[in-house]
Amino acid sequence: MLVNSFYSSASDPCGISIFSRHLCQALSHLGMDLLKTNLIDATDITLTPTWILHYVPSGFASPEASRALIKLLISRRDSHKIFVILHGLHSFGENRLLDDALCPEQERHICLMLHLAESITALSDSAAKACRTWQTRFGGRAKLLRLDHPGLFAPTERISATRGSYALVGGISRSKKNRSAGSIVTLLDQCGRQGVKVWEHWTNVPPSEPTTCTWKRTFGRLTDAQWSHLISRALVVLCPYQTRIQSVSGLISEALSAQRFVLSTSFELALEMKQRAPEMVVIEDNLQRWPYLIRHLPRSGGCVSTGVPTWDRFAECFARQLSMPGSQGSQFPIDVSGHGATTLGETSARGCPRAW
Repeated sequence: MLVNSFYSSASDPCGISIFSRHLCQALSHLGMDLLKTNLIDATDITLTPTWILHYVPSGFASPEASRALIKLLISRRDSHKIFVILHGLHSFGENRLLDDALCPEQERHICLMLHLAESITALSDSAAKACRTWQTRFGGRAKLLRLDHPGLFAPTERISATRGSYALVGGISRSKKNRSAGSIVTLLDQCGRQGVKVWEHWTNVPPSEPTTCTWKRTFGRLTDAQWSHLISRALVVLCPYQTRIQSVSGLISEALSAQRFVLSTSFELALEMKQRAPEMVVIEDNLQRWPYLIRHLPRSGGCVSTGVPTWDRFAECFARQLSMPGSQGSQFPIDVSGHGATTLGETSARGCPRAW
């Protein structure tokens, strides 16, 4: 079964691009071949009856990406089925913007998706609630579902109950998590002065860029296995984001899937996961307190249920949407035996979609 997969990414190491690649691999094991298309540089597009659209406003903030998305959506015919994966969204009328990238055409994008898509699958409860505010305002036929962001794509064979000794910070340096900004530089300096071991890994920061003296620094793109080992061997993953509205975080999902602590500022997804796994998530907006908090985290403990699905489980649940009657993927088998299957729209502790 051929399926289009559309996204917008300025670079391969960004979260949307990585997620798209992982979903392609996971769905391929279920008999689905995804035709990946980066709308930023797409020219000739071969359209199949079924489309997956990865959407986050910042990904379509540029005029070029926005035009490409709008052109794609308005080209839809009745024979095309669109399934949106929502990687983040702020509520209608949101006024708590800090260092968040804005999308000038966001309202038009969301209206088109609400009225043209079969479903919009939010990757967190926070994102689903935000999308509901837009749907209440503008209506639309799309069914709103929630399917939590999966954890590590290449998890280590065995998660150790004994955690490592370092704090991990890094990923993609961008406006709300800027490696060169004063808050993160000050945090790393304080951790160094107080003997807290911090491993910082930045995918898009050149090694030549001046940095503060931390315990360990690495740069560049890692393999899935290397990234999994980096998280799994940490004590805690740091999320010092300059935002209040981020509603999805793959990094937090990955850390919790590996049973590693998360120390974060207070934004939507962090607060949501704090409610779901209070033993594993620490929220503190005063970064000056972080070295103390890191030093007092326990090095060992039992496994905590976080509700973060595996990639196999995520793919299985998402594929079920594509195979519902009326979509062109109806030949995909649906397990109706009751053993390991959950009807789309029901709440599942294993992470299957819940309808709103």
